[in-house]
Amino acid sequence: MSSATRQLSWIDFFAVAVRPRTYGSLLYLWLGFPLGLAYFIFLVVGILTGLPLTIVWIGLAILLATLLAAWGAAGFERQLAIHLLGAQVPERTTQPVSNRLLSRLAATLRSPALWKGMAFLFLKFPVALATWLISLVSLVVPLAFAAVPILWSFSGDELHLGVWTPTTFLGTLPFCAAGILGFLIALHLQNGMGWVWARMAEWMLGSNVPPPHLEATSANVTVMG
Repeated sequence: MSSATRQLSWIDFFAVAVRPRTYGSLLYLWLGFPLGLAYFIFLVVGILTGLPLTIVWIGLAILLATLLAAWGAAGFERQLAIHLLGAQVPERTTQPVSNRLLSRLAATLRSPALWKGMAFLFLKFPVALATWLISLVSLVVPLAFAAVPILWSFSGDELHLGVWTPTTFLGTLPFCAAGILGFLIALHLQNGMGWVWARMAEWMLGSNVPPPHLEATSANVTVMG
């Protein structure tokens, strides 16, 4: 690796803290858990309520309302992925034979985007829970290390850190340095998880699969050397 490339890699490493996309990914990850839980509960309640009542027809109305709500929720997720993650999600297309309400409704129910979007909404809860927990732990631990000098200042020289008990302010600085380094690594991790979510959105929240140029972009991941 040339010196210019190596210098650029280190600039990229530290610049993660000031990139808007980093905080877009972070916001997406932290919104994912409550949104995923809400989607999961609504879909499960709607489907389990509607199916037994189909024998008296009202169940069909409940199922239809659930599907239309899922269509709206998937559209909302599509916009979140586009604006927060920079995902290039294909359009959601329907092909109604006329402009009548029933025709447009039937076209929506036939659209692959509806059913792929529902699968995305069901996956949102468990995957978002996992990525949120990873995000939380990966950020809190280095921030706790970075705060050691402040904690030491308020502890009256009685701060105990396992096998290492700093007795001077200078003795806390290695913890602070490790925390800052860990925090930068954690921000790269947030971007990595955001990248995964963006690719999921591109495949599952549009009517078609991503075009070839998106697949090539997705595969073009630069690893810092």
